[in-house]
Amino acid sequence: MATGENKSNKSSGSNPSLLRIASKIGGWTMLSRILGFVRDILLARVLGAGMLADAFFVAFKLPNFFRRMFAEGTLTVALVPVLSDERLKGEEQAHRFLNALATLLLIAVTGFTIIGILLMPWLLYLFAPGFADEPERWAMSLQLARWMFPYLAMISLAAMAWAVLNTYKQFAVPAASPALLNVAIILAAVVIAPQFDNPAHALAIGVVLGGFLQLAIQFPALRRIGWIPRLSLDFRQPPIAATMALFGPAVIAIAAVQLNILVGTILATLLDTGAVSYLYYSDRIVQLPFALFGIAMSTALLPTISAHLSAGNQLAAGEDLRSGLAWLSWITLPAVAGALYLAEPIVVTLFERGAFTHADSIATAHTLQAYAIGLIAFCWVKLLASACYAGKDAKAPMRYASISVGVNIVLAISLMQFWAYVGLALATSLAAFVNVAMLYLRLTKTYGPLLTGTTLKRLASATAASTLMVLCMAGFEQAVPFPATGTMQAAWLSAIITGAVGIFFAAALLMGERAFLMRFIKRRGHAS
Repeated sequence: MATGENKSNKSSGSNPSLLRIASKIGGWTMLSRILGFVRDILLARVLGAGMLADAFFVAFKLPNFFRRMFAEGTLTVALVPVLSDERLKGEEQAHRFLNALATLLLIAVTGFTIIGILLMPWLLYLFAPGFADEPERWAMSLQLARWMFPYLAMISLAAMAWAVLNTYKQFAVPAASPALLNVAIILAAVVIAPQFDNPAHALAIGVVLGGFLQLAIQFPALRRIGWIPRLSLDFRQPPIAATMALFGPAVIAIAAVQLNILVGTILATLLDTGAVSYLYYSDRIVQLPFALFGIAMSTALLPTISAHLSAGNQLAAGEDLRSGLAWLSWITLPAVAGALYLAEPIVVTLFERGAFTHADSIATAHTLQAYAIGLIAFCWVKLLASACYAGKDAKAPMRYASISVGVNIVLAISLMQFWAYVGLALATSLAAFVNVAMLYLRLTKTYGPLLTGTTLKRLASATAASTLMVLCMAGFEQAVPFPATGTMQAAWLSAIITGAVGIFFAAALLMGERAFLMRFIKRRGHAS
């Protein structure tokens, strides 16, 4: 028995499959995020950072908040471990379980959507209390929120399909699906908006269209794995109860993470006009490395660890967790350094045009730097929480996330007195580190130390390489200052980022990471 476990443990230490999966997810995510930046550039051009933009972003946040709380994050972590167990009993039993769960979800999200539209004034008052004293911004937010709320039902059903496909190790369609929302909003901004007196109405139509497309693309992928969803009222199955047992604590945990973001938005509505938009645009930028690294690795890790634990192989699960954490930390450190140093050029290049002014760029850049401080913590929280869920431990992430909400609220109220919206972003980052510390300590009790001596040495080399990278970027900026025109700005930013990436990897090679990097490149080649 020990020999078999050690063999599995050894093989999983390098774990090429985990990295191939993460690389595949990261590739599709990169495409989606590029389209997302195009989308946000168009939003900044059409809406700017004033009253109309604040109204649209608050209205858009409502269905997205509930999507993350009840569907995309929560349902995934509750469904994947249970479905992994059910598949061991046979595909017929797994499909019977999925049909009942899908029917239950359809009923729930339909009812919740109808109730949400009817109670929207109360929801809006909860999410944006500062708008209540401004009739024009309040009325616009209320109207847009009602238009966009049906997006919640469609994306929730799509999120269940993503969880199912991930369990079957089919990652391409779930990873590519978010791009369809961006495509729909881009289409609305370019084609539909000119036909409307208020462009925000056209963008709301684009959001709903994006939800429909994201759901529709799931059905061919589900058929390929052999499951054609059917209505079933067989809700008394044991796996339904097991899923709900994980779902409840996971809702609270995911809600706590979303509340950390929501607290900033609510408090931002109490600040001057534009604060909500600065938080939105800066969060969108930091979401790129978070999605490429944090979400990609945790998405790959959840079904992988769940499969190991279903098979009774905790040693392999622990090795995969350590491997994923090491890779994630190593690749995220230079992203943190780059975001801190290049915040203003990034924001100016992406958004400063049309209604988006240079003052908006400066404010957004400072907010981005505050979020960038917490980037590695955001990634770690996602990965460590996924490891807990894979072991069917939903209560620990729930407790720790709830504590981090309290920390965030105290810090946000305190720091906004000094740094306004920047303080709100900084509070979110600091609260994430608190969450990381608690999750890390919890998982070491199950898997032992997660950061070994080799991993710590590797992180030290990544820190040194990132420092050299920043020094070289500073030298480049001194020799070639950031230009004033849009086309040249994009060329300058592309050049400095490309050079920075090259310097980081070259420095890593000089610090003895040749074998490490060769394995990484080889695995990415397999992933493609």
